[in-house]
Amino acid sequence: MTLRDRRTPATDIHVRKRRMGLTAPQAQVLDDCERHGWKLAFIREPLEHPMPVLFATARDFVVVREDGSIDRDPTIELRH
Repeated sequence: MTLRDRRTPATDIHVRKRRMGLTAPQAQVLDDCERHGWKLAFIREPLEHPMPVLFATARDFVVVREDGSIDRDPTIELRH
């Protein structure tokens, strides 16, 4: 008899934890962008509110602000 592991995969938990703390508008925009091919790279967590950073290509990235607006020219520095 083979036992099946029914626990939630660690990757699912990690993704859910990363999205905790986002506002409802940020989460909605993030879902919409991911459906259109953008990838969540990381979530910057400054003192005020978390800011998801999404990439379409290595040089094409945006930041999703607290109100759900997309900042196409963010003033954040990226390390490579």
